[in-house]
Amino acid sequence: MPHVLSRLRSHHALEERGHDNIVRVGHADRAWSDFYHHALTIRWSRFFWYALAGYVVVNAAFALLYMMVPRQIAGTRPGVFWDYFFFSIQTFSTVGYGVMAPVGPAAHAIASCELLAGMILNAVATGLVFARFARPRARVMFSNSALIRKDSETSHLSVRVANQRLSPILSVDAELFLSRLIVQPNGRLARQFDPLVLVQSHIPVLRFAFSLMHVIDAHSPLNGLTAEELRREEAEIVTTVSGTDEVSGQSVFARTAYGFDRVLYNHRFVDIIDTSADGRITVDYTRFHATEGE
Repeated sequence: MPHVLSRLRSHHALEERGHDNIVRVGHADRAWSDFYHHALTIRWSRFFWYALAGYVVVNAAFALLYMMVPRQIAGTRPGVFWDYFFFSIQTFSTVGYGVMAPVGPAAHAIASCELLAGMILNAVATGLVFARFARPRARVMFSNSALIRKDSETSHLSVRVANQRLSPILSVDAELFLSRLIVQPNGRLARQFDPLVLVQSHIPVLRFAFSLMHVIDAHSPLNGLTAEELRREEAEIVTTVSGTDEVSGQSVFARTAYGFDRVLYNHRFVDIIDTSADGRITVDYTRFHATEGE
């Protein structure tokens, strides 16, 4: 019987949005059961096309209702769908140019229902667009690779983070965890998270770049583990950063994970902080991900 770990296919503790490779049996993630969350997390392109499709469908449905009561919408041609469709758009948006108007009791009733639906749906759409724009984002950049190198007699793991905004992030807390899929004594598979203690886990002010460092000593979960063992256990370095945006005063979060195919041994980050001729600090973000071997 093949080892349970050998059957896994690139399982990760963290997935990039939209790339979830976990099959959830007995649990259906239905959009309507958590509509607000889905509306905030889908991509802008999908949000736009869904909104456009909903807008067209709603107005087409009301246009068909108006067609069922002919001669009760002044200014429309009987049987011409597009006349009723554009009258529905005017009613839905409360524009009302005055050329087309309901003249019968049935048309007035349908128009009243559409006005109510239009006010509710427009309010929901406005709130969703505002929430998507107002949602706080950390704008934290992580290095493409995590590095493990030996300095003097001690090995250490390092990850570089940077603030991409001009305004600083205040009271930043960072955490590193070693995530592994461990086969338990009973043969069951479980993901285990071991904290990787940082040399400095709290940063009062993150203005540009900072390196998070974990010393691999006798107490480190990484101590004694080879790269092959870590890859076999689908190990990852999970990195989380949280802080307070100075401008908005809101809490912001960022995270990433490094599989051991993205961990470089015996490398160091290239320096990106220097001073200009006039004495000011310069930060070269074009070399943020650059490393050099030893």
